[in-house]
Amino acid sequence: MEDSLADVMRLLGLAQTGHREQALAMADERLRLAESPGMLYARAVALHSIGDHDQAAATAERMLTITASPKEGVAAGWRSVALAFRAWQHLLLGTKGSDLESILHDLAQAESMLSSDDIDAFALATGHTCLGNGYHELRLYELARPNFEAAFTAATAGPGEVVVERAVASQLNLATMHLNWSMELHRIRDSEGAQEKGVIAARHAALAEEYANTGDTQLYAAHATMLRACADSVRGDDGSVVDQIRDALKVLEGRGLRESPAYALPFLARALGRAGQRTEALRVAKRAIDALPEDATWMVASAAYHTHATLLAEFGSESARAALAYGDQLAETMWAQRLRTLHDVSSKQFLERVLLERDRVQVLANTDALTGLGNRRAFDVRMAEFGTSTPDSARVALIVVDVDRLKAVNDSHGHEAGDQTLKAIAGALTSQVRSGDLIARLGGDEFVAVLEGMDRGAAGEVAERMVEAVSGAVGSTVTVSLGVATGPASEAGSSLLRAADRAMYAAKRKKRVVMTGPQPAVEEQSRTR
Repeated sequence: MEDSLADVMRLLGLAQTGHREQALAMADERLRLAESPGMLYARAVALHSIGDHDQAAATAERMLTITASPKEGVAAGWRSVALAFRAWQHLLLGTKGSDLESILHDLAQAESMLSSDDIDAFALATGHTCLGNGYHELRLYELARPNFEAAFTAATAGPGEVVVERAVASQLNLATMHLNWSMELHRIRDSEGAQEKGVIAARHAALAEEYANTGDTQLYAAHATMLRACADSVRGDDGSVVDQIRDALKVLEGRGLRESPAYALPFLARALGRAGQRTEALRVAKRAIDALPEDATWMVASAAYHTHATLLAEFGSESARAALAYGDQLAETMWAQRLRTLHDVSSKQFLERVLLERDRVQVLANTDALTGLGNRRAFDVRMAEFGTSTPDSARVALIVVDVDRLKAVNDSHGHEAGDQTLKAIAGALTSQVRSGDLIARLGGDEFVAVLEGMDRGAAGEVAERMVEAVSGAVGSTVTVSLGVATGPASEAGSSLLRAADRAMYAAKRKKRVVMTGPQPAVEEQSRTR
């Protein structure tokens, strides 16, 4: 495992186990030397753990900036992480964050980006985790669940360090999500559904305990035990849950994890109430309200207040009964709103997938299958753009490249050897041009380079380097002949291409690169040796 990933995981572990300020300081120190998506993510998580969601979202913006280039693999994976994480922070910020439409778009776009085949296991697991967190915050459990499950699958396919940390986190997330789902079903009087989700939550919490026991993860183990006890209390299996929740909270509160008491205390209060300890239950319920952090989620806050009101109603409070009736009506309304949002997000996901597939088809249509360069269609599209959207003063250079003696390679060693030769030549040509330049394969053994804004001298130098690069890649097995032409971009697809083609054939005869242009033709020695 690379040191950079090990550093990122170490800081994530610190941020999520009560050492938030230390993790933030270490991330900032590393970022002063160089910015990387992983270290920025560690910083964002530390800020999230502190409760500074504004700065956490701003850090995600920085991640988006440095992953803006449309690259596959690592960049695509971290860009998905940044989009999903930013959406999650904006949800936590509420009215201070972004509008819901933008948040839903970020989540749908982030999910579509994770379909790339070459994203590494850690970025893939992290991306799905952030997506799950975003959908969970929206209470879209049906969409959060598959992302947390995908995070677990990606984690268990990665290096050992990734497996333990991400696997535990995924199971904890699944347990928490199913518990919240269970509570919301309970609020709308779906007792059977609430019981079912409680059973699933207990199962995921038990798996988290199992994974947590494989490493130095005492805090994760305590969190898993707490969630399992909470799930058992939902199922009415109180047993020893009171002691288990209290013992787990001692460990978690001892590390300054401010969210844990607010989450677990309502479960503890209900278990105490069922055990007949009504006065203690009411005291714990009041403590749950007092323990609510400023950025407590709607689900956590409503659970605390609903539990307190329920216990007060059991003591005979009429005002509490009235509050419960209003709360139950509100819960029904919130559930209906949740279902509408679920429909909207599902529609956006479908649209995003359609757009992604369209883009992929477009790329394939413009790509030469053998070499991965642009094909004749890509060249024609670029020429058409010159004719419609390029200023009259714009200049362009074309370099036509033809491979000599390729037929001899095919005849002597087979077409597979010839294909490998073409791939090597394509790589050599690409290595000598700028990132925005186009190199296309026009036919079997003919290529063209389109160099925008390049004058005659600079184009000649590129042609010379191309010859040397091809020679280094394939030796003397084959040679290449190059013709260079420069002129107005508006003429690139017609007269300029013909001029470069004529120069290439002249080079074949003279065994030199030939250049044409507004000045008299210039000949320079530049043939593959």
